[in-house]
Parts: sequence; C-alpha cells; structure tokens
Amino acid sequence: MQWSVILGYGLGYGLALSVLFTAALFAGAALSRDFLLNDYPPAIQRRYGRPKSARGRRVAVLFGVFVWAVCGLPLLTAAMVGLDGALDDGLEFLPAAVCGALVLATLTAWDLIVLDWIILAGLRPRLLVLPGTEGMSEYRDLRFHLDAALKGTPLILVVGLLTGGVATLIA
Repeated sequence: MQWSVILGYGLGYGLALSVLFTAALFAGAALSRDFLLNDYPPAIQRRYGRPKSARGRRVAVLFGVFVWAVCGLPLLTAAMVGLDGALDDGLEFLPAAVCGALVLATLTAWDLIVLDWIILAGLRPRLLVLPGTEGMSEYRDLRFHLDAALKGTPLILVVGLLTGGVATLIA
C-alpha cells in the first residue's frame, strides 16, 4: 500500500476544502453575522438574545450547499480520481476510505485549530463577533470548541466508509 500517496491526497484535498470553507465562512458572516448562531457558546447565544434571523437561516443553507455540494463533493471526487491514477493497484476500498476520512479530518482539525482557536478565540475579528457580545470571555473558551469538534468526529468515519464504498462500486 502506498500510504504516503494516500496521506498526500487526503491532506492536500482536505486543506483545499479547508481554505474554501474559510472563505465561505467569512462570506457568510459578511452577509449575516448570525448565520452560525447555533455554533456559538450558549452564554453568547443568550446574551445575543435573538433567534437566528430569516436572512441568517438562508445564508446558513447557502453556506452548507456551497461547502458540501459545490466544494466538498467535487473535491472528494477529484481526490478519488487522482488517487486511482496514482496508486499502482488502482483505487480500492481501504485507500479510498482512508483518503476520504483524511479529507474530513483535515477540515475538522483546521476548523478547530485555525478558525475556532486562533481566529475566533484569539483574534476575534469583529465580523465573527455577534453584536452585543463583544468582550465576552466565552469566545476564548477553548474547551467549548474542542468539545464541539469532538462531537463531529464520528462523521469522519462515516465519510470515510461512504467514500470507500462508493469508490469501490464505481471503480
């Protein structure tokens, strides 16, 4: 098995998805600062004191469609096509599953470390701070962000297994 090739594709496409995710996040926040309201710590949501706006709900849907349908699926497909050509034995279940899981694991780590810990908790750009919650210590709650990331980690396995299964059926 050519693990370095699989690792390279998984991390490379995962970083590409992470950069697009970041661009979409800032674009979404520019359109509606509350579009990710449910992802903020509960104390921040309470102080903000309003439900997600209709515009925020629309932006959240557009964000999801852009990240997963416009970026995620095509990038994952490109990773599988490239990996198929790069591996001596072609694409099989295990390499496809590992690569797919690595793509999402890379995005998850990027989201936690770069977006949540460095940018949101550390730099706290005004665009990502909800109006009326400026200066709240909960933005710096690294444990909250870690717990949120850990809750999503089972999805990494699911994406890996689905990617491996689909790639095996198609190849």
